[in-house]
Amino acid sequence: MGAPKQVILAHSGRQHSYYIARNLQLLGSLQAFYTSSYVASPTLQRFLLSRYRGFFSKRFLEGLSGPRIHTMWSLELPEFIARLQKKEASKVSDLVCARDDRFDNMLSRKLKDFNFDIYWGYQGSSLKSLRSANQLGKVSLIEMTTPYLPFIKSLLTEEALLNPEWSDSIDTVSYTAGYEQRLIEEPLEASKVISVSSFLKQTLTDNGVPPEKIQVVPLGFDPSKIIFNESYERKPGRPLKLLFTGRITQVKGVKYMLDAIEQFDRKDVELHLVGNIIGSGIALMRRKNLFVHHGSMAQIKLFEFYQNFDAFLFPSLIEGFPLSVIEAMGAGLPVITTPNTSAEELIVSGKTGYLVPIRDSAAIVNAIQQLLNLNTDEFQQLRLNARSKALEYTWDANKGRIECLLADL
Repeated sequence: MGAPKQVILAHSGRQHSYYIARNLQLLGSLQAFYTSSYVASPTLQRFLLSRYRGFFSKRFLEGLSGPRIHTMWSLELPEFIARLQKKEASKVSDLVCARDDRFDNMLSRKLKDFNFDIYWGYQGSSLKSLRSANQLGKVSLIEMTTPYLPFIKSLLTEEALLNPEWSDSIDTVSYTAGYEQRLIEEPLEASKVISVSSFLKQTLTDNGVPPEKIQVVPLGFDPSKIIFNESYERKPGRPLKLLFTGRITQVKGVKYMLDAIEQFDRKDVELHLVGNIIGSGIALMRRKNLFVHHGSMAQIKLFEFYQNFDAFLFPSLIEGFPLSVIEAMGAGLPVITTPNTSAEELIVSGKTGYLVPIRDSAAIVNAIQQLLNLNTDEFQQLRLNARSKALEYTWDANKGRIECLLADL
Protein backbone atom coordinates (compact mmCIF):
# COMPACT_ATOMS: atom_id res chain seq x y z
CA MET A 1 0.00 0.00 0.00
CA GLY A 2 1.49 3.35 -1.05
CA ALA A 3 1.76 6.59 0.85
CA PRO A 4 -1.49 8.57 1.27
CA LYS A 5 -2.22 11.02 -1.51
CA GLN A 6 -1.46 14.56 -0.45
CA VAL A 7 -4.23 17.15 -0.65
CA ILE A 8 -4.21 20.93 -0.54
CA LEU A 9 -7.61 21.94 0.79
CA ALA A 10 -8.67 25.54 0.24
CA HIS A 11 -11.79 27.35 1.46
CA SER A 12 -11.95 31.11 1.74
CA GLY A 13 -14.52 30.97 4.56
CA ARG A 14 -15.37 28.17 6.94
CA GLN A 15 -18.72 26.31 6.49
CA HIS A 16 -17.96 22.62 6.99
CA SER A 17 -14.43 22.71 5.55
CA TYR A 18 -12.89 22.42 9.01
CA TYR A 19 -14.36 18.92 9.30
CA ILE A 20 -13.11 17.97 5.85
CA ALA A 21 -9.64 19.21 6.81
CA ARG A 22 -9.66 17.17 10.02
CA ASN A 23 -10.79 14.05 8.18
CA LEU A 24 -8.00 14.51 5.63
CA GLN A 25 -5.56 14.96 8.49
CA LEU A 26 -6.79 11.75 10.16
CA LEU A 27 -6.29 9.95 6.84
CA GLY A 28 -2.71 11.28 6.59
CA SER A 29 -3.60 13.21 3.42
CA LEU A 30 -3.66 16.85 4.52
CA GLN A 31 -0.67 18.58 2.93
CA ALA A 32 -2.05 22.04 3.70
CA PHE A 33 -5.32 23.73 4.61
CA TYR A 34 -5.74 27.30 3.39
CA THR A 35 -8.55 29.44 4.74
CA SER A 36 -9.18 33.09 5.47
CA SER A 37 -9.48 32.87 9.25
CA TYR A 38 -8.62 30.08 11.67
CA VAL A 39 -7.15 29.77 15.17
CA ALA A 40 -4.36 27.28 14.49
CA SER A 41 -2.61 27.37 17.89
CA PRO A 42 -3.69 24.45 20.14
CA THR A 43 -2.87 26.51 23.23
CA LEU A 44 -5.11 29.34 22.12
CA GLN A 45 -7.81 26.85 21.16
CA ARG A 46 -7.78 25.40 24.70
CA PHE A 47 -7.99 28.90 26.20
CA LEU A 48 -10.94 29.86 24.01
CA LEU A 49 -12.77 26.62 24.79
CA SER A 50 -12.40 27.20 28.52
CA ARG A 51 -13.06 30.95 28.67
CA TYR A 52 -14.81 32.18 25.58
CA ARG A 53 -17.83 31.33 23.45
CA GLY A 54 -17.87 34.17 20.95
CA PHE A 55 -16.68 34.73 17.39
CA PHE A 56 -13.20 33.21 17.71
CA SER A 57 -14.51 29.99 19.27
CA LYS A 58 -16.25 29.33 15.93
CA ARG A 59 -12.99 29.73 14.01
CA PHE A 60 -11.40 26.40 14.85
CA LEU A 61 -12.24 22.76 15.35
CA GLU A 62 -10.88 20.63 18.18
CA GLY A 63 -8.31 18.22 16.82
CA LEU A 64 -7.31 20.43 13.91
CA SER A 65 -4.27 22.61 14.58
CA GLY A 66 -0.63 23.12 13.70
CA PRO A 67 1.62 24.30 10.88
CA ARG A 68 -0.35 22.72 8.03
CA ILE A 69 -3.05 25.36 8.50
CA HIS A 70 -2.46 28.64 6.66
CA THR A 71 -4.65 31.65 7.35
CA MET A 72 -5.39 34.89 5.51
CA TRP A 73 -7.23 36.88 8.18
CA SER A 74 -6.86 40.19 6.37
CA LEU A 75 -9.12 38.99 3.57
CA GLU A 76 -12.16 38.95 5.85
CA LEU A 77 -11.47 42.28 7.54
CA PRO A 78 -13.61 44.37 5.14
CA GLU A 79 -16.58 42.07 5.83
CA PHE A 80 -16.10 42.28 9.59
CA ILE A 81 -16.12 46.06 9.44
CA ALA A 82 -19.15 46.16 7.12
CA ARG A 83 -21.15 43.91 9.43
CA LEU A 84 -20.20 45.96 12.49
CA GLN A 85 -21.36 49.05 10.63
CA LYS A 86 -24.58 47.22 9.71
CA LYS A 87 -24.09 47.77 6.00
CA GLU A 88 -26.70 46.51 3.55
CA ALA A 89 -26.67 42.77 2.92
CA SER A 90 -25.90 43.36 -0.77
CA LYS A 91 -22.74 45.30 0.12
CA VAL A 92 -21.60 42.57 2.49
CA SER A 93 -22.27 40.00 -0.25
CA ASP A 94 -20.13 42.00 -2.68
CA LEU A 95 -17.30 41.97 -0.14
CA VAL A 96 -17.62 38.20 0.25
CA CYS A 97 -17.32 37.80 -3.53
CA ALA A 98 -14.28 40.08 -3.55
CA ARG A 99 -12.71 38.02 -0.75
CA ASP A 100 -13.26 34.82 -2.73
CA ASP A 101 -11.52 36.36 -5.74
CA ARG A 102 -8.51 37.60 -3.75
CA PHE A 103 -8.20 34.27 -1.96
CA ASP A 104 -8.19 32.43 -5.28
CA ASN A 105 -5.61 34.79 -6.80
CA MET A 106 -3.23 34.35 -3.86
CA LEU A 107 -3.57 30.58 -3.67
CA SER A 108 -3.24 29.99 -7.41
CA ARG A 109 0.25 31.53 -7.22
CA LYS A 110 1.28 29.42 -4.19
CA LEU A 111 0.42 25.98 -5.55
CA LYS A 112 3.67 25.63 -7.48
CA ASP A 113 5.58 25.77 -4.17
CA PHE A 114 3.95 22.59 -2.83
CA ASN A 115 4.53 18.92 -3.51
CA PHE A 116 0.96 17.64 -3.66
CA ASP A 117 -1.28 15.24 -5.58
CA ILE A 118 -4.72 16.83 -5.33
CA TYR A 119 -6.07 20.36 -5.08
CA TRP A 120 -9.49 20.47 -3.36
CA GLY A 121 -11.28 23.80 -3.62
CA TYR A 122 -14.75 25.14 -2.98
CA GLN A 123 -17.15 26.82 -5.35
CA GLY A 124 -16.74 30.55 -5.73
CA SER A 125 -13.11 30.75 -4.66
CA SER A 126 -11.24 28.25 -6.83
CA LEU A 127 -11.33 28.96 -10.57
CA LYS A 128 -7.74 30.17 -11.00
CA SER A 129 -6.43 27.60 -8.53
CA LEU A 130 -8.13 24.80 -10.44
CA ARG A 131 -6.41 26.01 -13.59
CA SER A 132 -3.04 26.20 -11.81
CA ALA A 133 -3.44 22.65 -10.49
CA ASN A 134 -4.31 21.44 -13.99
CA GLN A 135 -1.23 23.16 -15.45
CA LEU A 136 0.92 21.46 -12.80
CA GLY A 137 -0.49 18.07 -13.84
CA LYS A 138 -2.34 17.53 -10.56
CA VAL A 139 -5.88 16.34 -9.87
CA SER A 140 -8.20 19.33 -9.41
CA LEU A 141 -11.35 18.93 -7.32
CA ILE A 142 -14.16 21.43 -6.82
CA GLU A 143 -16.63 20.75 -4.01
CA MET A 144 -20.13 21.99 -4.78
CA THR A 145 -22.24 22.71 -1.71
CA THR A 146 -25.07 24.60 -3.41
CA PRO A 147 -26.89 23.67 -6.63
CA TYR A 148 -25.54 24.84 -9.97
CA LEU A 149 -26.12 28.53 -10.62
CA PRO A 150 -28.15 28.19 -13.86
CA PHE A 151 -30.66 26.01 -12.00
CA ILE A 152 -30.81 28.39 -9.02
CA LYS A 153 -31.41 31.43 -11.21
CA SER A 154 -34.15 29.76 -13.22
CA LEU A 155 -36.04 28.44 -10.19
CA LEU A 156 -35.81 31.56 -8.03
CA THR A 157 -36.55 33.99 -10.85
CA GLU A 158 -39.71 31.99 -11.43
CA GLU A 159 -40.50 32.08 -7.70
CA ALA A 160 -40.16 35.86 -7.54
CA LEU A 161 -42.73 36.14 -10.35
CA LEU A 162 -45.10 33.70 -8.66
CA ASN A 163 -44.96 35.49 -5.30
CA PRO A 164 -43.85 39.10 -5.88
CA GLU A 165 -44.77 40.16 -2.35
CA TRP A 166 -42.02 37.81 -1.09
CA SER A 167 -39.46 38.63 -3.80
CA ASP A 168 -37.41 40.99 -1.62
CA SER A 169 -36.51 38.01 0.57
CA ILE A 170 -34.94 36.16 -2.39
CA ASP A 171 -31.36 37.42 -2.23
CA THR A 172 -29.40 34.57 -3.79
CA VAL A 173 -29.74 35.24 -7.51
CA SER A 174 -27.83 38.50 -7.98
CA TYR A 175 -24.04 38.42 -8.43
CA THR A 176 -21.67 40.42 -10.55
CA ALA A 177 -21.22 39.07 -14.07
CA GLY A 178 -17.66 38.05 -13.27
CA TYR A 179 -18.64 36.11 -10.17
CA GLU A 180 -21.50 34.36 -11.98
CA GLN A 181 -19.09 33.29 -14.71
CA ARG A 182 -16.71 31.93 -12.05
CA LEU A 183 -19.50 29.83 -10.52
CA ILE A 184 -20.44 28.45 -13.92
CA GLU A 185 -16.89 27.66 -15.06
CA GLU A 186 -15.49 26.03 -11.91
CA PRO A 187 -17.17 22.60 -12.27
CA LEU A 188 -16.31 22.59 -15.97
CA GLU A 189 -12.65 23.41 -15.26
CA ALA A 190 -12.15 20.83 -12.49
CA SER A 191 -11.01 17.32 -13.32
CA LYS A 192 -13.45 16.00 -10.71
CA VAL A 193 -16.54 17.52 -9.04
CA ILE A 194 -17.56 16.61 -5.52
CA SER A 195 -21.31 17.02 -5.09
CA VAL A 196 -22.72 16.87 -1.57
CA SER A 197 -25.97 15.26 -2.76
CA SER A 198 -27.60 13.46 -5.67
CA PHE A 199 -30.04 16.35 -6.14
CA LEU A 200 -27.15 18.80 -6.51
CA LYS A 201 -25.51 16.43 -8.99
CA GLN A 202 -28.68 16.46 -11.06
CA THR A 203 -28.62 20.27 -11.27
CA LEU A 204 -25.09 19.98 -12.68
CA THR A 205 -25.77 17.25 -15.23
CA ASP A 206 -28.97 18.96 -16.39
CA ASN A 207 -26.87 22.01 -17.22
CA GLY A 208 -24.01 20.44 -19.12
CA VAL A 209 -21.54 19.10 -16.54
CA PRO A 210 -20.54 15.55 -17.57
CA PRO A 211 -21.97 13.04 -15.06
CA GLU A 212 -18.86 10.85 -15.17
CA LYS A 213 -16.75 13.55 -13.52
CA ILE A 214 -19.14 13.99 -10.55
CA GLN A 215 -18.77 12.06 -7.30
CA VAL A 216 -21.43 12.34 -4.57
CA VAL A 217 -19.87 12.70 -1.10
CA PRO A 218 -22.48 13.67 1.53
CA LEU A 219 -21.61 15.89 4.46
CA GLY A 220 -22.02 14.92 8.11
CA PHE A 221 -22.89 16.06 11.61
CA ASP A 222 -21.41 15.57 15.06
CA PRO A 223 -23.84 13.41 17.06
CA SER A 224 -21.95 14.09 20.30
CA LYS A 225 -23.24 17.67 20.19
CA ILE A 226 -26.88 16.72 19.59
CA ILE A 227 -29.10 15.78 22.51
CA PHE A 228 -31.35 12.81 21.80
CA ASN A 229 -33.98 12.17 24.45
CA GLU A 230 -35.13 8.64 23.74
CA SER A 231 -37.96 8.90 26.28
CA TYR A 232 -39.40 12.13 24.85
CA GLU A 233 -43.18 11.95 24.35
CA ARG A 234 -45.73 14.31 22.91
CA LYS A 235 -47.65 15.81 25.78
CA PRO A 236 -51.40 15.12 25.54
CA GLY A 237 -53.57 18.18 25.28
CA ARG A 238 -50.94 20.49 23.82
CA PRO A 239 -50.35 21.50 20.18
CA LEU A 240 -48.06 19.63 17.82
CA LYS A 241 -44.92 21.78 18.05
CA LEU A 242 -43.13 22.34 14.73
CA LEU A 243 -39.71 23.96 14.31
CA PHE A 244 -38.15 25.73 11.33
CA THR A 245 -34.54 26.98 11.48
CA GLY A 246 -32.55 28.91 8.92
CA ARG A 247 -32.71 32.16 6.99
CA ILE A 248 -36.34 33.21 6.88
CA THR A 249 -36.79 33.73 3.16
CA GLN A 250 -39.00 32.51 0.35
CA VAL A 251 -36.00 30.50 -0.86
CA LYS A 252 -36.92 28.22 2.07
CA GLY A 253 -40.57 28.06 1.00
CA VAL A 254 -41.80 30.10 3.96
CA LYS A 255 -45.02 31.27 2.28
CA TYR A 256 -46.04 27.69 1.48
CA MET A 257 -45.29 26.69 5.07
CA LEU A 258 -47.49 29.50 6.42
CA ASP A 259 -50.26 28.64 3.95
CA ALA A 260 -50.27 25.15 5.44
CA ILE A 261 -50.16 26.28 9.07
CA GLU A 262 -53.13 28.56 8.40
CA GLN A 263 -55.28 25.48 7.85
CA PHE A 264 -54.89 24.39 11.48
CA ASP A 265 -56.20 25.77 14.74
CA ARG A 266 -53.46 27.16 16.98
CA LYS A 267 -54.54 24.77 19.75
CA ASP A 268 -53.62 21.88 17.43
CA VAL A 269 -50.44 23.06 15.68
CA GLU A 270 -47.79 25.55 16.79
CA LEU A 271 -44.98 26.79 14.50
CA HIS A 272 -41.71 28.32 15.74
CA LEU A 273 -39.21 30.06 13.45
CA VAL A 274 -35.53 30.41 14.40
CA GLY A 275 -33.36 32.60 12.17
CA ASN A 276 -32.84 36.01 10.67
CA ILE A 277 -35.57 37.59 8.54
CA ILE A 278 -34.29 38.33 5.03
CA GLY A 279 -35.59 41.36 3.16
CA SER A 280 -38.16 43.79 4.50
CA GLY A 281 -40.17 41.10 6.30
CA ILE A 282 -43.42 42.85 5.30
CA ALA A 283 -45.05 39.77 3.76
CA LEU A 284 -43.93 37.65 6.71
CA MET A 285 -45.20 39.97 9.44
CA ARG A 286 -48.61 40.26 7.82
CA ARG A 287 -49.03 36.69 9.02
CA LYS A 288 -47.32 36.96 12.39
CA ASN A 289 -50.32 35.35 14.09
CA LEU A 290 -49.24 32.03 12.56
CA PHE A 291 -45.83 31.63 14.22
CA VAL A 292 -43.49 32.49 17.07
CA HIS A 293 -40.21 34.09 15.96
CA HIS A 294 -37.09 33.55 18.08
CA GLY A 295 -34.49 35.35 15.96
CA SER A 296 -31.01 33.98 15.40
CA MET A 297 -29.68 31.45 17.91
CA ALA A 298 -26.21 30.16 18.79
CA GLN A 299 -25.68 26.60 17.63
CA ILE A 300 -25.19 25.15 21.12
CA LYS A 301 -28.45 26.75 22.28
CA LEU A 302 -30.24 25.59 19.13
CA PHE A 303 -29.22 21.99 19.72
CA GLU A 304 -30.78 22.22 23.19
CA PHE A 305 -33.84 23.95 21.74
CA TYR A 306 -34.62 20.92 19.55
CA GLN A 307 -35.82 19.12 22.69
CA ASN A 308 -38.90 21.36 22.90
CA PHE A 309 -40.34 20.21 19.56
CA ASP A 310 -42.11 17.29 17.95
CA ALA A 311 -41.03 17.69 14.31
CA PHE A 312 -38.94 19.80 11.94
CA LEU A 313 -40.59 21.67 9.04
CA PHE A 314 -38.30 22.65 6.15
CA PRO A 315 -40.13 23.06 2.80
CA SER A 316 -37.17 24.69 1.03
CA LEU A 317 -37.21 25.28 -2.71
CA ILE A 318 -33.48 24.66 -3.09
CA GLU A 319 -30.60 23.42 -0.93
CA GLY A 320 -27.32 21.64 -1.42
CA PHE A 321 -27.22 19.49 1.69
CA PRO A 322 -29.00 21.12 4.66
CA LEU A 323 -27.13 20.16 7.80
CA SER A 324 -30.07 21.51 9.81
CA VAL A 325 -32.19 18.60 8.54
CA ILE A 326 -29.58 16.01 9.55
CA GLU A 327 -29.07 17.67 12.94
CA ALA A 328 -32.81 17.79 13.60
CA MET A 329 -33.11 14.12 12.69
CA GLY A 330 -30.15 13.44 14.95
CA ALA A 331 -32.17 14.98 17.78
CA GLY A 332 -35.03 12.61 16.93
CA LEU A 333 -37.23 15.07 15.08
CA PRO A 334 -39.15 13.67 12.11
CA VAL A 335 -38.73 16.04 9.17
CA ILE A 336 -41.22 17.40 6.64
CA THR A 337 -39.19 18.61 3.67
CA THR A 338 -38.88 18.60 -0.13
CA PRO A 339 -36.80 16.61 -2.64
CA ASN A 340 -34.97 19.87 -3.49
CA THR A 341 -33.23 19.70 -0.12
CA SER A 342 -31.56 16.39 -1.10
CA ALA A 343 -33.96 14.71 1.31
CA GLU A 344 -34.71 11.79 -0.99
CA GLU A 345 -31.52 10.29 0.44
CA LEU A 346 -32.77 10.82 3.99
CA ILE A 347 -36.54 10.70 4.14
CA VAL A 348 -38.72 7.65 3.67
CA SER A 349 -42.23 9.04 4.02
CA GLY A 350 -43.92 7.68 7.11
CA LYS A 351 -40.65 6.12 8.34
CA THR A 352 -38.21 8.99 9.04
CA GLY A 353 -40.45 11.92 8.11
CA TYR A 354 -42.46 13.10 5.12
CA LEU A 355 -41.36 14.16 1.65
CA VAL A 356 -43.51 16.85 -0.02
CA PRO A 357 -43.18 18.52 -3.44
CA ILE A 358 -41.94 22.10 -3.55
CA ARG A 359 -44.65 24.81 -3.58
CA ASP A 360 -47.28 22.36 -2.33
CA SER A 361 -49.03 23.64 0.79
CA ALA A 362 -51.69 20.92 0.55
CA ALA A 363 -48.98 18.24 0.79
CA ILE A 364 -47.54 19.98 3.88
CA VAL A 365 -51.03 20.01 5.44
CA ASN A 366 -51.34 16.29 4.75
CA ALA A 367 -47.94 15.53 6.31
CA ILE A 368 -48.77 17.54 9.44
CA GLN A 369 -52.12 15.76 9.70
CA GLN A 370 -50.37 12.40 9.50
CA LEU A 371 -48.18 13.44 12.43
CA LEU A 372 -51.26 14.49 14.39
CA ASN A 373 -52.86 11.11 13.73
CA LEU A 374 -49.94 9.05 15.09
CA ASN A 375 -50.39 7.24 18.37
CA THR A 376 -47.65 7.32 21.01
CA ASP A 377 -45.88 4.17 19.84
CA GLU A 378 -45.97 5.23 16.18
CA PHE A 379 -44.59 8.66 17.04
CA GLN A 380 -41.79 7.14 19.10
CA GLN A 381 -40.84 4.79 16.27
CA LEU A 382 -40.71 7.71 13.85
CA ARG A 383 -38.31 9.51 16.19
CA LEU A 384 -36.09 6.46 16.54
CA ASN A 385 -36.04 5.95 12.76
CA ALA A 386 -35.07 9.59 12.18
CA ARG A 387 -32.20 9.33 14.65
CA SER A 388 -31.00 6.03 13.15
CA LYS A 389 -30.99 7.44 9.62
CA ALA A 390 -29.09 10.55 10.69
CA LEU A 391 -26.35 8.40 12.19
CA GLU A 392 -25.51 7.21 8.67
CA TYR A 393 -24.33 10.78 7.98
CA THR A 394 -21.81 11.55 10.71
CA TRP A 395 -18.44 13.19 10.08
CA ASP A 396 -16.86 9.80 10.80
CA ALA A 397 -18.94 8.32 7.96
CA ASN A 398 -17.81 11.23 5.80
CA LYS A 399 -14.19 10.27 6.53
CA GLY A 400 -14.82 6.80 5.11
CA ARG A 401 -16.38 8.31 2.00
CA ILE A 402 -13.39 10.63 1.52
CA GLU A 403 -11.03 7.68 1.87
CA CYS A 404 -12.89 5.88 -0.93
CA LEU A 405 -12.86 9.03 -3.08
CA LEU A 406 -9.09 9.49 -2.73
CA ALA A 407 -8.47 5.82 -3.51
CA ASP A 408 -10.29 6.21 -6.81
CA LEU A 409 -8.38 9.32 -7.96
